[in-house]
Amino acid sequence: MNNNHTKAQTLKYLKPSVSQFKVPELLFFSVFSYNENPCGYIDKVIKKFDGKVVAVRSSASDEDGKIQSSAGEYESVLNVPSSNAGKITKAISSVMASYERKRPLVSSDEVIVQEMVQSITMSGVIFTYDLNTGAPYYVINYDDQSGLTNTVTSGEGEHANRTLCIHRNSINELRSERFVKLLKAVQELEEVMESQFLDIEFALGKDLTPYLLQARVITTQKNWNKAIEKQIDIALKGVQSFVIEKFKRVSGVYGKTTLLGQMPDWNPVEMIGRAPRTLATSLYQTLITDHAWRSARATMGYAIPTGQPLMVVLAGQPFIDVRLSFHSYIPKNVSSIVAEKLVNHWIEQLTKKPELHDKIEFEVAITTYSFDIDEKIEHLIGSQLTSSEKTEFKQAHLHQTIALIKEEDQGSISDALDKIERLSEKQNAPSSLFSMVDDCIHFGTIPFSILARHGFIAKTILLSLKQCGIITQHEVNQILESMHTVASELVEDMRLLYKGVLSTADFMKKFGHLRPGTYDIMSQRYDQMSDLSIGEPLNQPQQQVEPFVFSKIQQQQISRLLKEAGFGDFSADELLRYIHQATVGREYGKFVFTRSVSDILELIANFAEDNSLSRDDISHVPLNIILNIEKNSDKTGAEELLRKVSQQELERHNISVAVRLPQLLTDQAGVHIVPFQVSHPNFITNKKITAPSIMLRSNIGGISLGGKIVLIEGADPGFDWIFSQKILGLITKYGGVNSHMAIRCAEFGIPAAIGCGEQRFDQLTKANRVHLDCASGLVMIVH
Repeated sequence: MNNNHTKAQTLKYLKPSVSQFKVPELLFFSVFSYNENPCGYIDKVIKKFDGKVVAVRSSASDEDGKIQSSAGEYESVLNVPSSNAGKITKAISSVMASYERKRPLVSSDEVIVQEMVQSITMSGVIFTYDLNTGAPYYVINYDDQSGLTNTVTSGEGEHANRTLCIHRNSINELRSERFVKLLKAVQELEEVMESQFLDIEFALGKDLTPYLLQARVITTQKNWNKAIEKQIDIALKGVQSFVIEKFKRVSGVYGKTTLLGQMPDWNPVEMIGRAPRTLATSLYQTLITDHAWRSARATMGYAIPTGQPLMVVLAGQPFIDVRLSFHSYIPKNVSSIVAEKLVNHWIEQLTKKPELHDKIEFEVAITTYSFDIDEKIEHLIGSQLTSSEKTEFKQAHLHQTIALIKEEDQGSISDALDKIERLSEKQNAPSSLFSMVDDCIHFGTIPFSILARHGFIAKTILLSLKQCGIITQHEVNQILESMHTVASELVEDMRLLYKGVLSTADFMKKFGHLRPGTYDIMSQRYDQMSDLSIGEPLNQPQQQVEPFVFSKIQQQQISRLLKEAGFGDFSADELLRYIHQATVGREYGKFVFTRSVSDILELIANFAEDNSLSRDDISHVPLNIILNIEKNSDKTGAEELLRKVSQQELERHNISVAVRLPQLLTDQAGVHIVPFQVSHPNFITNKKITAPSIMLRSNIGGISLGGKIVLIEGADPGFDWIFSQKILGLITKYGGVNSHMAIRCAEFGIPAAIGCGEQRFDQLTKANRVHLDCASGLVMIVH
């Protein structure tokens, strides 16, 4: 087929040539011919379409080129009554005017008038290869809710963000009749157009007839790595073999199968990204998910699965083994029969509701005692346990929680903070990489894991007081906002830095180790940024927040709950003090241990420089390789080895970026058929705001954020600096209801949508203004 055809000429050619796609009736004409005889062409439209509703579409000369495309730049007018000459004229003029806004009209510019497809069940766009990387996927961006044909191409509406990725060799694994019919039509179209690299606009009728609205050749092929297709095929075979084994029963672990998710538990995709470089991945594994997570939970009295790493890596992408996570949320005193039932039930529930993958501790599993635990047991467990088993489960959580809160056993806040202080002292003394890693695990990530669990327990109990009707949501917000954490100190000190009251040296001594990518050696620390203090600071002094105090009635009600549950003479004020200590302690523990992580990365950067490697080079080298060289007196050939490993891992990383995997993998079919879960954001506060938006990556100096809604990918502590400016709201791609930025926004009373998911977030990054309504659960683009 001639690739120099216009959109209209392509459709005319395809109409008699395809049997699976149906091309709606169309009429097209050049803009010059139309301008010479508009009445004649209007009459042709009226006669040809005989009162049917039509769409007037663009077919510009530069719209469907082989080398470049102007797809989406020009206007289309839908639902035009073909019997109304005035509306047809207006629609054609509107399309032609959209050409002239870009450049003068040329003789090859055309306009299409096409019969509107009625009774649509699905519409959208298909790329037959991944547009950015050339990976071998059919990428279907579709709307199956609105009944409109232009929501995906226009990017408007909440229904336009559903995506299905299908590996090109795996169509036979599809179970959906509508997508099978659609892709069979696409494959025929590839043959007719003599190209596998197509951008297709489609609609699907109620009888599942696929309609072809337009087809063009993808113009980004020149940017692709042509060898990547075979490499991805090999990588996916490896992933499939790996997950088949993972989904089997494992000795010493509750649950007959598992799920693999990017956001549950330690939510790695939020902290190191969807396709992190190997140094970041290996550092996260070594410090946290290989052993530290298990050690911390054992100390706190949870059941511990036998030696399994919490995080696995699939084609370079991090996933949490959810079965292990659920196992480790159950108190150790719960019988194996009950524990097995619970893990199986929670796995089953999350499989049915994958959109809860970043909310499992609130909406899937029960991981601590709270005053509304009876209601939670009925809601989240129901008939899966007998009455006596429910009592056993509740009592186990109660005894564990009492011991933790009253510091009657190991795993207390004070013990964890003592270890964090030891780490803080060690950070001031020179040390080797090996000992720094070891210290960070034993005095950093393990005690921080304990503090993080206390933070979760505290929040769960706090929210249960609201559920019991003792406090209001407003009072919950007041309690959270009254807590002066290390983030509050950062905001205040940054304000003083902006004003010149605090010296840069004094500020950096305390906060200089922070970086927007905590585990990313490519991300600059604050003390490596020359323009950190440039921007628009908060222009008013920090407001003095009064400590929250329960009313006398609330104190009596809470004390009664505590006594009835078995907390003894533990008072409401002591409970509030625990909630405060747990929340503040969690943030302080994170602040201290991330300094060790930051120092480890700087030591590795120096190691790289000593071996003539850049930060970029060493970012692709796993930690164990570096440690092995550091432990060996013979450094001969170290540079050559490091460069070889770096190059190999760089090639793997390029494949990892191109591989598509779901955020929650529920079976082996998900390796090749990837439905991206539509994430429901976690909304913080009940506020509403409409404002200009700005997307931030890792650069932070010299940017004014005042009066804006800020968008960031993850919830990294290194972004805490944004709260020193007068931001109006926050939106993140990743992050759970109890994530770092969720806590920050609650603390500062800033409206936020945490964890919007890839598709919704990517749409929001293209916006100039965003509307955020937390009470109604809405986040949307404002045009």
